[in-house]
Amino acid sequence: MHPSSSLCFNVCTPFFFFVSTYSCACMGERRLRMCGIGCVIHAQHVRGDDYHVKLCKKGNVSRTSLFEAVRRRGHDAWSVLKRHVNAHVFVEAASGVLRLRGGSEPVVQPLLLGSESLVTECNGGDQSTCPSFLQWNGEVFGGSIQLAPCDSDTAAIGNRLFQLERECSAISQDCTFGDNHVRADNLSVAQAAFAELCVSFLETEVKGPFAFVYYAHLLQLFMFGRDPLGRRSLLTHAATAASAECGSVVEFVISSVAVEHDGHCAAGSGLSELRKRCKYECNDTHNENGVLGTDGDNTPTADGCSSLRFGCWKELPNTGLFTLSAAAVSNVGSSLAHYPWKLSHCAHPLVRPPCGVQAQLLNRREEEYPHTLRYLLNKGRTSHHAVMQELTAFGMWAASSYLSALWEAVSVRVRADHCGGDMATPIGVLFSGGIDSTILAAIAHYVLPTATPIELINVAFGDAPELTPDRLATFNAVEQLLQLPAVEPNDKANGTVGAATQAQREWRLVLIDVPVGSDDAHIRRLIFPKDTDIDISIGTALWHAARGRGRMQRITQDSQVAEQLAARKAYQLRHRLYRLSEGEANSDANTDMESGHEVGGKFAKFSPLIDVMIEELEASGGECATAPILLSTLGKEYAAALRPTLSQYGYKKLGQYLNDASLAGLVAFAKGNEAPSKAIRLVRDEDVARVQRTRPAKWLQITEEDSPLGYCVEEYECEARVLLLGMGADETLGGYTRHRRAFERRGIRGLVGELDHDFSRLWERNLGRDDRVVSDSGREGRYPYLDEGVLAVLGAVVAGAHQHLVSSDHHTPSDETGVTSAGAVDDSVLELAVSSVCSFTGAGGTPGVGDKKILRRCAALLGLGDVVRLQKRAIQFGSRIAKQCCSSP
Repeated sequence: MHPSSSLCFNVCTPFFFFVSTYSCACMGERRLRMCGIGCVIHAQHVRGDDYHVKLCKKGNVSRTSLFEAVRRRGHDAWSVLKRHVNAHVFVEAASGVLRLRGGSEPVVQPLLLGSESLVTECNGGDQSTCPSFLQWNGEVFGGSIQLAPCDSDTAAIGNRLFQLERECSAISQDCTFGDNHVRADNLSVAQAAFAELCVSFLETEVKGPFAFVYYAHLLQLFMFGRDPLGRRSLLTHAATAASAECGSVVEFVISSVAVEHDGHCAAGSGLSELRKRCKYECNDTHNENGVLGTDGDNTPTADGCSSLRFGCWKELPNTGLFTLSAAAVSNVGSSLAHYPWKLSHCAHPLVRPPCGVQAQLLNRREEEYPHTLRYLLNKGRTSHHAVMQELTAFGMWAASSYLSALWEAVSVRVRADHCGGDMATPIGVLFSGGIDSTILAAIAHYVLPTATPIELINVAFGDAPELTPDRLATFNAVEQLLQLPAVEPNDKANGTVGAATQAQREWRLVLIDVPVGSDDAHIRRLIFPKDTDIDISIGTALWHAARGRGRMQRITQDSQVAEQLAARKAYQLRHRLYRLSEGEANSDANTDMESGHEVGGKFAKFSPLIDVMIEELEASGGECATAPILLSTLGKEYAAALRPTLSQYGYKKLGQYLNDASLAGLVAFAKGNEAPSKAIRLVRDEDVARVQRTRPAKWLQITEEDSPLGYCVEEYECEARVLLLGMGADETLGGYTRHRRAFERRGIRGLVGELDHDFSRLWERNLGRDDRVVSDSGREGRYPYLDEGVLAVLGAVVAGAHQHLVSSDHHTPSDETGVTSAGAVDDSVLELAVSSVCSFTGAGGTPGVGDKKILRRCAALLGLGDVVRLQKRAIQFGSRIAKQCCSSP
């Protein structure tokens, strides 16, 4: 129901304000939240000249679509609250709850504060007054707030905010509320003081992801924002509308998801209209009044005033808290304020200013680590992996410190009282078989009780999903997990009793096969306002993985399975589409050169090209050895394999290299009717003969003759409500090819600049989109690589590098911190610190060794095998969704 139809008869003042909010809460339940937030604000009888902002011209968002979208994020409880805030303001709040802890029934949200009599009857329709309330979509994983397992973090946050609200309301002691107006000057001072205190509280005392809306009744103030890293989605929308009863209105929306407008909800048409309008109407940067910024994005200005652009759906910046005064919203622009965080959260940890946490991390001793981790570190130091060779004491300290922080980040995110309260409920890992997700799965195995199953969720697209790179890498990685080292039992005084020692872990390999041509209209709505091809590809892969419907292979890890796998000399999958580092790959027995398949003599420089073309053809089953291969596929998926050759022979672009290969008669360009875009194919008989036809392996099995391991189910839906995701690892640890390129072109400063640039855009480019997609299936995504403690270790690595250079007399510091007078980290300190995180020079900097070096060392310390050497393959390419999207009309 449109708000104006039911509310305008009560409102006869010049301004009307409406808020609808969806979220969740639970009194007495600490971990219950995974929900959505939405706020719709109506300003009645406001003239167009008074907007001071550029607004969406299409009108109101669809209430039905909004509530349906946010309810999918938390379907265990649902309620709607309707209240007047003051004579000009009405609130409608809808809440849904995903229960992540057992015990007593949750108290529905919004969490009402300061009025006990109103808490129990929040569904009883319109009320004359509204107390303060909180909509909290977040998790408190640490900080100064001390919570018992049965405590509600929503209640703890709400009570603290209400305490700050009451303290600030005392600034206006001589003012009265109710039907009287608060003096504008005193109220403004009190509102600003409250917002600044909230910034300090949420920034320094709360660790964990969150997005929220809080209404402070005593201050007539709405406050909303995201955590400093932007790990929860929050979008804004503003529009003009008209009502026969109320006249013209301004509608301001805050929501976790974007939805269609009223009258545009038909399948397909709503999204098309939304996309077109955002590109051609709402993103117009012209703003004559200039009260809000007009830079085309949602980045606040340096002067502290908000440049949050109203208009069609946009990501809310993670740069601080935003407030909207309910007492002054007749001028929407001037009533909106921005209060930035005080610390440099958007800067990469390697370039952040020194802080006290770094000193604590530098002084932490290994004796303080959990028993299992200490055992693995002692055992892992003898690893013969290339990433562990020539390992210095400083490099070992950096790797063990990072692994310790990641260990703690995973532990707190998979604890039973944070995940539903039942140890028998599985924990899920979005699993590509790559190093990021495999390390998360390995740590989860070591810290979880053996009674907790682990679901490894892998998604693949196309007619032959069994042959996608991620599926093959997944089978290999699962083998590594099944052979993780046993841990000697720990005495009760020092360890976590019940965590995995050798065994009896139940692994559930969930294989999700998505056929070509699957409908993705719903997914496109979820990722909006992101709408590029790469956003659609990544969003589609994540959505199907989080949905969790596919085949399942249940394998119990025990000594018998480990012995079967270890008994083989060198078991390998029939197709190793995951690529090993150059040095270690060449050490394998019977290389192509020994078999006489090399491209010899003057054509030797084209050997890597022929190899990757054969690899790509076999990935598609090898049915047609002369099938065309798109140049875009070579450039995106095989760049790391081809780049060393291009650099060695002076090629600036891949096209020049391919032209020379064609002139040499080794490949041929496909004709226009043979491929949708530029492509090449093999032509030499000896190369065509190397392409092997493959019979896909539907399940993980030791050999072709053996039956699949464990027990197989054709239809299965994941039971996990918490999913671990590897987001943030590449951006923080130098995992992208562009990081290597930046170092090659601009040195250490260029690399650090590229890392900083990627990290600063995570909130806008990735995290909001991923949260919307994953949460749509009623599961909560958690990102251990973006844990505050994990990021702090990278900052401590810089401080440790300075300390190491000073103690070894290799460095004369600019000052005691290694920071120059201009505020930049000294180059020699930066080089040592970065080289322990990622390296792109020498033998230790080759692909599969130098990129994310610190993480590869962690994998070796955990006892993982070939996974240590895996190179980056983005989910959209590894799952083959990119190929499907690119081939779609």
